[in-house]
Amino acid sequence: MEPIFVLMIISGIAGLARCFAQARQEARRAAEARWRIARPIWQRAAALVGGQFKSGPGQWGDPRMQISVVLENVALLVDHDFELGDASAVRYHTRISGTARNPSGLRLRVNEQRLGRSGGGVFRARRVDVGDRAADGAFVVKTSSATLARWWLTPELRAALRAATDYQLTLESHRLTAIRAGLEDDAEKLASAIRAAALVAGRGRALAKELRALAQQLGGHLSSRAGASSSEGEVTIELEHRGRRVTVAFGREGKKGPFGTQVRVARAASPSERFAARRRTRRAAAKGTPGAPGDDALSRAYEVQADAPDRLARRLSDELRREIVALRPAALLGDEAAVTLAFGQLETGHDRIERAIAIVSTLAAPGPHGPYR
Repeated sequence: MEPIFVLMIISGIAGLARCFAQARQEARRAAEARWRIARPIWQRAAALVGGQFKSGPGQWGDPRMQISVVLENVALLVDHDFELGDASAVRYHTRISGTARNPSGLRLRVNEQRLGRSGGGVFRARRVDVGDRAADGAFVVKTSSATLARWWLTPELRAALRAATDYQLTLESHRLTAIRAGLEDDAEKLASAIRAAALVAGRGRALAKELRALAQQLGGHLSSRAGASSSEGEVTIELEHRGRRVTVAFGREGKKGPFGTQVRVARAASPSERFAARRRTRRAAAKGTPGAPGDDALSRAYEVQADAPDRLARRLSDELRREIVALRPAALLGDEAAVTLAFGQLETGHDRIERAIAIVSTLAAPGPHGPYR
């Protein structure tokens, strides 16, 4: 290669290096200017939430700020970053992150309608409504469980989210992040976003507390998987009732079923003892065909199928039928191994769980009409 070409290549590389260095310096000066403006704002936000503010050079000498705070028993870190865009433009983002208690394994993402896919990344979950007209009109909610998301997003939390516009909040496994495009320059809005993130992360702690209290009231114990996320997000309470093992499971019905609560009692029975009672829709219930006397309410509310209808009818006393209709489970199922009562929503109420246990225990108990064992 001719020396002149070598010199041209070296000169070109040096020119590119100088351009990059110049652009980097311009970006750093712009960042420093923004930092001088934003610094007192972030200090005020830290004071509003009772956090600790720090400021100084980053790894590459760029000005950095961060807030560390503990709210709702959740430790959160607030920081920012920037990247160099075209024509020396500086693009910032503000980030709130922390570790959340998530015993159900819920995946949740919430952002304003107008933000679209900002803060992006692939998030495999479906969009749902939370049942609040104002929230559904303002926010996009994507989640792995509509039932659990509605439980998670309390009125207090929805109000906090409305005060924290511009942020996309994501909960995956035990990781909580809230990200907005741009360097936050409003102390009150940053404080609101921090509080909203803390409420989302702390909600799982409330669920874990409810489950521990329920297990204690029932005289049972949480399974070894409680407090950890799994692909199905199932947590169980195990106890004994009338000499039989009872399992109260909080999770999905199968890998793709809705999140809910199931109460199961083990039994040993003939295959002919299989049955299923599933709650009818309101329209189907209105058209339900009355059955035998004393069975009207149950047959209107539930579609009942059984391999041995006469044996099941003898099991379903009038008192038991009334209790099933009053409790309104989504389904009541029996096979050779167990009797299961399924709620179509997250159910942690002690009284309702005890009533469910009484129902399944009665249906699983040995009797003269067998062949239960």
